[in-house]
Amino acid sequence: MKSIWTAILLAVSISWAQANLDEILAPLPEPESVTETKSEKPKKVASEEIPQSKSATENVSPITSEDLIAKLEEALHERLRPSGELALSALREMPDLSKYAKPFEVKLLSIPSMLKRNENFLLTFNIENDKGILGQWAIPFSARVFSDVWFINAHLSEGDVATPSDFEVRRVDLVHQSDAVPANLETLLRHEYSRDIRPGKPLVWADLTERSLVRDGDYVEVIASRGLLAITMRALARSSGAKGDVVVLRNLESGKEFSGRVAGENRVEVAF
Repeated sequence: MKSIWTAILLAVSISWAQANLDEILAPLPEPESVTETKSEKPKKVASEEIPQSKSATENVSPITSEDLIAKLEEALHERLRPSGELALSALREMPDLSKYAKPFEVKLLSIPSMLKRNENFLLTFNIENDKGILGQWAIPFSARVFSDVWFINAHLSEGDVATPSDFEVRRVDLVHQSDAVPANLETLLRHEYSRDIRPGKPLVWADLTERSLVRDGDYVEVIASRGLLAITMRALARSSGAKGDVVVLRNLESGKEFSGRVAGENRVEVAF
């Protein structure tokens, strides 16, 4: 009986081992079918879609009307030398130069002798770039010249020395205010007031006279010279004068009057 069960167990073991061996040696299962995705080929770009480089003849920086007016302002300022910033306004349509490239230059062929209030003028000019002369034009313009000027803010008295504290600075058009004095400190300090002036208007050249370095009633130093000999004395000024002017002096000892040339502040030179 025992041998029978032993035989049965041995048969089961062999059967189980055979089953495992069959599983191991069995071919692998076929992989699940996968739908192939074709990689997209690069899109072919039509030749007309490819950016083309600019041709050598194409303007990369065309001449504009603003460019032309700026060049004309520069050239006219160089010729007339106005005391301020020149601004031109064309009274006719400017030439279309957009098919021409910068840089370019203008040559003025005719200009006004001066810029006058409410008066237009004709500018005749050539335009030239690296291709040569592009043409000649004659165009009417009006002009303005902007500058800072002294504007009076206090009552000023004749004979007083000009000083910046008497003014404020304002920007005006010198074509319309042609007599206005530009706000230059050195110019102002060299002058005094030639008349009484009321506030509320720009200072004009007629309001000024060159500052007197010697004034009537002041005591001055007199240098009298002849060759290498020089004598210094004091005298009383009997008239006023700027540098280089001849003034009348009175000798403090003799009371006699004589004349001399103003050389500096309260200083007069006399030759004898």
